[in-house]
Amino acid sequence: MVKIRLMRVGKRKQPSYRVVVADSRSPRDGRIIEAIGRYNPRNEPSIVEINSDRAVHWLKQGAQPSGAVRKLLQISGAWYSFTGERPPPGASATPGAPPTPAESIKATPAASVDDEDALPPSAEAPPEDAGTEPEGAEPGPDAGPGPAAVEGETEGGDEASEEAK
Repeated sequence: MVKIRLMRVGKRKQPSYRVVVADSRSPRDGRIIEAIGRYNPRNEPSIVEINSDRAVHWLKQGAQPSGAVRKLLQISGAWYSFTGERPPPGASATPGAPPTPAESIKATPAASVDDEDALPPSAEAPPEDAGTEPEGAEPGPDAGPGPAAVEGETEGGDEASEEAK
């Protein structure tokens, strides 16, 4: 089976990669069929250069990309050329284009938690003891009489109060 995968090149502790087409049985840095691009993750932003025409050619021939290469093909736009899909709004359609500042921002769990002071007043939850009791709760011993228990005020009006006297 033919695979599109990364081949490690560069010095020790300073990796850079070539995007290559190779037989799946050959070793990682062994014999290749064709080199179709390069990837350098150590630069800021990372460099991704892939020959889209050759990548699409090999994908049409049945070559299977590895997970990392599939992501690189999506970044370069070659994957969307192959599948015919439209790239998402944040994806770069031009190969090797540096990401825009909005694309390079990564969300972290700590960044998604806001302080209570930073929330607008409409977004804050109402306090739990806002004078309303949960449904089905009976008033406690210090609670005053309910609205129907007030003397002289019943649903029947004056007629009911006269009969009670």
